[in-house]
Amino acid sequence: MERKKYLLIVILLLIGMGSNAQSKYDRAIYDCYVKGDMIGWQQIIKLAERDVVAERSGQFSYKSPLKISLINYYYGVSGWLISQKENKQVMEYIKKGEEYIDVILDKEPDNATFLAYKAAFKGFRIGAGSFKVVYLGVQSLNLAKKAYSNDPMNIRALIEMGNVLYYSPSFAGGDKKKGIEFYEQAVKELENSGSTVNNWQYLSLLSSITNAYCESGQKKNALKAYEKAISAEPHFLWIKEKLYPKIIALRD
Repeated sequence: MERKKYLLIVILLLIGMGSNAQSKYDRAIYDCYVKGDMIGWQQIIKLAERDVVAERSGQFSYKSPLKISLINYYYGVSGWLISQKENKQVMEYIKKGEEYIDVILDKEPDNATFLAYKAAFKGFRIGAGSFKVVYLGVQSLNLAKKAYSNDPMNIRALIEMGNVLYYSPSFAGGDKKKGIEFYEQAVKELENSGSTVNNWQYLSLLSSITNAYCESGQKKNALKAYEKAISAEPHFLWIKEKLYPKIIALRD
């Protein structure tokens, strides 16, 4: 009942607000993230996909704002589905995301944002159980490095460099300390851009930093990242329920 009620609210927002579809969906996605409602997230994806089909084709249709938002939504839901071991379902989103990304890179091969997204989706394929772990891992690392080389200030490139370095084994070039440094730099760039309000990726990034410091036993730094996340969004359930108890359990 609660899920249906939430979807109704989303639909009413889409009908009633006068701004473009991208901003409407982005706020609804943010609300889902804060509440941990990934079922609602997937329902919003369906609505956005419907609108993409209805979009008029044009010179820049390959890179319409709504398609870019959809890449971001596929990105967000894929990590969650992998954590739930929903490998078949996640592959559907991975393929859709990669299709949009490849069309953009075909026309803009040096675009750091979408090179970084491609690096991320290669990583998702590994998480979804691909047997080509080494091959995909090398591809993901090289794409992330290229994105960062093309634009060292690019937020998406910084995040994916952080992910690749943090989660790769040391023999494959992984370095958790450097990974955290890239995360922290991405936070600074996001904050400098003024794009932190109602931005689920900002909360996600702070969660990654909090978790990383937890795993390395750095209670003070973990608490600092946690408090920043809660200050940005006091109702952020996941970090309260999952990470805060881990922080408290750490020794000072």
